[in-house]
Amino acid sequence: MHKRKRILKIITCILVVFVIYSVYNNLTAYSANEKKGKNILFISSYNENFPSVPDEVKGIRSVFPEEKYNVDFEYMDSKRFVTDESRKLFHDLLQYKLEHLPAYDGVIVGDDYALQFVMDYQEELFPGIPIVFLGVNDMDRVKEAEQKSNITGIVEELSLEDNIRLGLSLNKKAKRVVAIVDGTLTGIGDERQFYSLKDEFPELTFDEINAAKYTFTEVGDLVRKLGNDTILLYLSMYTDKTNTDITIPEASALLSEAAKVPIIRAEVGGVGNGVLGGKMFSYYHSSVKAAKTLKKIFEGTSPDSIPIVTKSPNYYIFDYNVLKKYHIPLHSLPEGAKIEGRKISFMEQHPILTANFVLIGSLSLLVIILLSTDNIRRRKMEKRLQESHEELVQTYEELTASEEELRVQYELSQQHMEKIEILNQKYSIAVESTGSAVWEYDVSLRTLSVSEGFLNSVDSKLTQMKDIDILLDGILSREQKDTVIAEYTRYLNGEIDKIYRELMLYNHKGEKMWVLLSGKGVHDLKGTVTSLNGLLIDITKIKEQEEFIKYLASNDHLTNLPNRMSFMEKINSELQAKACGAILLMDIDNFKGINDSVGHLYGDKMLSLIAERIRTLMGENILAYRFGGDEFILLITGSDVELLIESCLEKIKELFSEPIQLMGTEHLVKFSIGITVFPKDNSDMERLLINADTAMYFVKDNGRDNYMFYSDKILEDIRSKAEIEDILRDALRDDGLRLLYQPQINVNTGKIDEFEALLRLKNRNLSPAKFIEVAEMSGLIIDIGRWVTKEAIRQMAEWRDKGYPVKPVAINFSGKQLNDREYISFLHDTLQEYQIDPRYVEIEITESILVEETENTLTFLNELKAMGLRIAMDDFGTGYSSINYLTFIPVNKIKLDKSLCEKFINLDNSSVMCSLIGLMHSLNLIITAEGIEETYQYYRLKEGGCDLIQGYLFSKPLASQDIENVYNYNFINQTMQ
Repeated sequence: MHKRKRILKIITCILVVFVIYSVYNNLTAYSANEKKGKNILFISSYNENFPSVPDEVKGIRSVFPEEKYNVDFEYMDSKRFVTDESRKLFHDLLQYKLEHLPAYDGVIVGDDYALQFVMDYQEELFPGIPIVFLGVNDMDRVKEAEQKSNITGIVEELSLEDNIRLGLSLNKKAKRVVAIVDGTLTGIGDERQFYSLKDEFPELTFDEINAAKYTFTEVGDLVRKLGNDTILLYLSMYTDKTNTDITIPEASALLSEAAKVPIIRAEVGGVGNGVLGGKMFSYYHSSVKAAKTLKKIFEGTSPDSIPIVTKSPNYYIFDYNVLKKYHIPLHSLPEGAKIEGRKISFMEQHPILTANFVLIGSLSLLVIILLSTDNIRRRKMEKRLQESHEELVQTYEELTASEEELRVQYELSQQHMEKIEILNQKYSIAVESTGSAVWEYDVSLRTLSVSEGFLNSVDSKLTQMKDIDILLDGILSREQKDTVIAEYTRYLNGEIDKIYRELMLYNHKGEKMWVLLSGKGVHDLKGTVTSLNGLLIDITKIKEQEEFIKYLASNDHLTNLPNRMSFMEKINSELQAKACGAILLMDIDNFKGINDSVGHLYGDKMLSLIAERIRTLMGENILAYRFGGDEFILLITGSDVELLIESCLEKIKELFSEPIQLMGTEHLVKFSIGITVFPKDNSDMERLLINADTAMYFVKDNGRDNYMFYSDKILEDIRSKAEIEDILRDALRDDGLRLLYQPQINVNTGKIDEFEALLRLKNRNLSPAKFIEVAEMSGLIIDIGRWVTKEAIRQMAEWRDKGYPVKPVAINFSGKQLNDREYISFLHDTLQEYQIDPRYVEIEITESILVEETENTLTFLNELKAMGLRIAMDDFGTGYSSINYLTFIPVNKIKLDKSLCEKFINLDNSSVMCSLIGLMHSLNLIITAEGIEETYQYYRLKEGGCDLIQGYLFSKPLASQDIENVYNYNFINQTMQ
């Protein structure tokens, strides 16, 4: 009893110490926020997205936390900008900041380019400021820094020797080692370190592929030619001979696609993109060491007394998927290597939760063991008292004793009984408070005794039962009973040292409950098990928590539909089983507008209501999942896939034919659906998802509210548009655009009143109808629109400067250019730059732009009018052709489409055309007829009062130099003769 109290006191003390420690940590963390310390500047050679930079920032922050130190970060972006001009701009900006900000107490620089900059400008920008560098691999530069005062740091040692030895251990047949390098400062340093090891490996031929001498495509071709006897080291590959940039993930993917052997890398990046890995320089630990060095300087140590660290912290890191690809066993890797890409177990994902469960279980088990020990002692004491009582009764019958002696014996017996009763009450309280039940099995009698309260909770009829078979049949299922008997047999055979098994059963209400069965045997003097004693612990709540965690892992919390992970598991099992089926990727049309206009909480409620309708589609052959954002996936399986798909699409159409009611507002939900069929289209999960996504975006790009089956034609269409997009990007970058100008002829005078600027590609015979559509879809129309605007205005200024009278030029404007919020200011600045009066610039819009963005469009057009520009409605007669538009939009001109002219001019009675022109004139609008090619069309239009004519009858679109030949030309006199 006293021993148990001591143990409970020890446990209580441990818990109190744990609580005090937690409170102390919180108070310490709070006090750290009270005061900020030194000002520190970190200069990186690269930008914040470069793979090494986040680790460097993280390492510095770990030593200099934000709440105590002021750390500023500056990025030189040398992988993209390495010119003298960019270096001068960085210098000037930094100099300005240093002059207007509090002085820095210390500087940390990352990599060679930043160190060179700091050394070049140390006296000018950083006089007397301690400087610590990291990530520098050019030893000549390190030696130069060593000669300067106030500079120390950590060298980036690439562990090339260890990585070459790693390559030899993985490829016993290796005869040569090839390094991928480039012409950057990093690449030059890498190349020097590489060739410095040549004497260490006389059995290997050292060679390099320098990206500075080739294009990236040529580098891939050279790697593809390397044989299996090669160790391939990827050191640096940022730019090629054309100065084209490439990121580490892109370079890794290019090299891994071409290489026949695993790619070994000594620097961060590439793992996860096809690179095997290797002994890599740790930018995080190096930055921690650099920050601690600066902190040491702050504490009084002179930087000149701190030697430069030449042994950098490097670690082995490998990609699990690449290891599998090349059949490399894990035991062949260096000890302590980190493997990325492996699936993480539940215990690894939730270490704190697991530790809590283990702690609670351990404490509960400790209490239970103490109580069980108490129970055994109680039973033994009760048995001894019972024997004592029997002896007293026997003595009373056999002997004549005095009344006083009998009374004393009786009182002593009563005292013992009272103690037993107190112990029984304590034991009952302990067992009830832990939700436990006690059990005892007599091996010889095959009887099982279980706490009455537990049996009542299961079935009150079992309280009088002792036979083990009857009790187990009444409590457990057949499978669970066999498990218990098997566990018992293993214990008797000495295979386990105790019985410990989780069991599932049902209580008297039919509710599922979980119990933990634990116990051990009691042995006689011969070592034979005479009985087993133990506990039944209710662990239902723990199991429910486990089930809830599993549910959260596989279901979407918002819609309660299975999530992306569940879909991945299911489709993988279906594909492995060679099943037939289809994937329907459903994307809600225009859902972003709901989130943007009424908020994400409203959008979440909408998603829940949509999910409720989608859930009704689920059945034996159809499963529904929330894939993420506003995307849902239907997985259809079965032999008759096409009929199932057709039926499913009909149900979707029917389900969402009625609008969704939410907070008094109706929303008619539409979907763009991409469909792919397996194994017809493919049997790879990732490929199938790409197929469905491709088909869905094809629907998006072609009007939405529809579905499309994946086909190679869709892929070809996407590839074609991608090629056109690349052509447009190249044209924008390499001056590949040009403008032609088609005259608009005055019907009465025969002279040019104005021009329309028409966009063409210089070196490509590609129709504007094709590349304008791609430009609008890709967003390039913004940059192209600005180029057209500036080029047209520039040409007007050139003609003016040559002595030609200024004539208006019309510029076509796409509805997608409404997204260019700064177009108005750009147009104003361009007109100011070339000194062109705004009234000579005409903006042509189409009717469709008014339907898509009426309010924004009117605001935009009114701003143009306020500047003094003219506005024309192009292609009138091809779209909605609503006369109503003409009453409120601020247009100056109507351009009749060619199809409209042909339709009404060819009628015997031209009164329709005359009436239309008259109506436009009544609205004070100028009329231009487009696409005029025949003489009789000219006369009909002149008779009807048309103002201007544009078409091949008078002139095709001309280059600017050809326009100068006809600038003051009379087309009527020449053409009509």
